[in-house]
Amino acid sequence: MRTSIRAILITSAIVVAAIAGRTFASADDPRLRAEFDQALTEFDQAQASLADDPAGSRQLFRAAAQRFASIIAAGVRNGRLEFNLANCYLQAGDIGRAILHYRRAERLIPADPMLKDNLETARSRCLTSIRPTRRSAFLKNLVFLHYQTSDAARFSAALGLYVLVWAFLIVRTLAPRRAFTIAAVVCAAGAAAAGTSVAANRWADRNAPDGVIIHMDVVVSKGPGRGYQRKFEQPLQPGVEFTLGERARSGWWRIELADGKSGWIESDHAELIPRSPSTIMHGSGG
Repeated sequence: MRTSIRAILITSAIVVAAIAGRTFASADDPRLRAEFDQALTEFDQAQASLADDPAGSRQLFRAAAQRFASIIAAGVRNGRLEFNLANCYLQAGDIGRAILHYRRAERLIPADPMLKDNLETARSRCLTSIRPTRRSAFLKNLVFLHYQTSDAARFSAALGLYVLVWAFLIVRTLAPRRAFTIAAVVCAAGAAAAGTSVAANRWADRNAPDGVIIHMDVVVSKGPGRGYQRKFEQPLQPGVEFTLGERARSGWWRIELADGKSGWIESDHAELIPRSPSTIMHGSGG
């Protein structure tokens, strides 16, 4: 029963995402709009043939995923597009890329309830189970607004509160009252907190970005090279999430897992969640 409910949620989620995602491209870009419409058509066909032709259905889901990916690669940055792409990968059975793109969508539409449910579904299908440390779980609960709001929303909040600080200070000069001073201090604290949150995310994206394993049977080594011994007996499977700790010139990454353990993997076996700003043009934020 639970599986069927999740399937319905996944299906309804991509329909809603598709409707919202129609704002992704400007009216003067018919190529991207045609690509988007074709991706939706292929998804509908895949959904219709899921029961009778599972193999053919997975191929159609992958074809739709490639079209959504090509739109994103063209420079459109939109949470709904990332969500659509993740849904296609989830239906195609590619858990690693599904989690990767759900996490990217989460950066833009973090409060979306269907996104949270589908990400939970994808994580439950990851074949390598890693429990986060109590400390990391506690920190996420402590600063929940940092994880449940987008950078854009927090930046806007910081800017708005900063303007209010000066507004209250100007009003205080005209009518000196303690209430205006308190309001200015509260707004200043809020602006500092929101700004610090955005800055922390930007720092992490540059220095310690999150990533996702996308290949099967990824061996974790004790050093940056195949000549080193294995760190873990069992290889990692697609969907395992990590934080990048260090990069080696030889194309190896030292990753830190949610349980605190770390080791080295080949960089082409995983992808980082932050996209390179040099390859992204800002479109609709979803």
